[in-house]
Amino acid sequence: MPIQFGNYPYYPSLRTRPAEITGYANLRKNVKNAIIPIMRLGAWPRCNDLSESINQLNTAAGESNFILDVTREQMYQNSSVHSLLEPSDDFKAWRDLVHTIPNAIPTVQFSPNARLPQIIRQTRLLESLGRKLVFRISDFQGDTGKVITALSAMDDPKNALIVIDVGYIRETMAASIAACISSVNDIRDEIPNAEITVISTSYPASVTSFVYPNGKNTAGTINILERDLFEAIGSDAVIYGDHGSIHARTKAATGGKYTPQIDCPLYDAWLFERRPNMDGEGYIDAAQVIAQRWPECATDDTWGAEMIRKAASGNVEGMKSRSHWIAVRVNLHLTRQYELSCQVMASDDEDS
Repeated sequence: MPIQFGNYPYYPSLRTRPAEITGYANLRKNVKNAIIPIMRLGAWPRCNDLSESINQLNTAAGESNFILDVTREQMYQNSSVHSLLEPSDDFKAWRDLVHTIPNAIPTVQFSPNARLPQIIRQTRLLESLGRKLVFRISDFQGDTGKVITALSAMDDPKNALIVIDVGYIRETMAASIAACISSVNDIRDEIPNAEITVISTSYPASVTSFVYPNGKNTAGTINILERDLFEAIGSDAVIYGDHGSIHARTKAATGGKYTPQIDCPLYDAWLFERRPNMDGEGYIDAAQVIAQRWPECATDDTWGAEMIRKAASGNVEGMKSRSHWIAVRVNLHLTRQYELSCQVMASDDEDS
């Protein structure tokens, strides 16, 4: 059955990095089949090309569809990424790659040096593959007009999804809401039935400013703001999306010691436990306290909850890494937000 973007309740955006791929790969099958993640292709650790990233992504997705994009984060780019963003011959390198990945829904690429005719021809050539297309807006002023023009050049604009990527919103909520509404209105003025999703993130670069003021610096709660943005725009106007509990911009890992930390995503907040000045065994105590703060952990059937239960029992073999616990957070977050998105969609259907 052809994909209908409006039938999917949730569009998370992830990168082809070990933690995020692992969290996605271990989703329950019914969840994985019911969402379409936006996967930003970038360099895999210690690989000079994109072959391992593509292999890991295909393995994680299985038969499920995903939206394929290219990372704009320089630290995850290499010569292969640069070639995909090269607009020569109407982004031929990108189009050739997309052709080799059957269940990938391609994103139309915008590069700083790309001319509008190249973008339009790329759009038409990608549409000729017989697949759906995605447009991503990250620069409201620079991208919105190009998207509208390219959409209008399609044989059928209903074959496209528009992703408005707001980025990190914790300090910019009012401005982000205004910019999103303006962009949505501009698109709807030209293409009234356009399918649009808005993605954002409020997960911080560091959790230390969210610890409880008890002097121990070990626990805290971070409120999830992505839903506030979505509700301000309106569920009748856009579909919910986010960055999968990942901060919008990442920094290169330093040689310093990493503090053991476990996050537990709920519907409206992230609980976290961290153990400063402890080695990998700190994950045991952190998991035990998280399990107490989140009683549903005992019966939750996600892979992430299973990992927390395993660590709480004292078994952290192969689990003493930051990457593993980011994967746990991603796995739990995607599941919770999918469940909540289904509830919102069902409520909208009842009200209509």
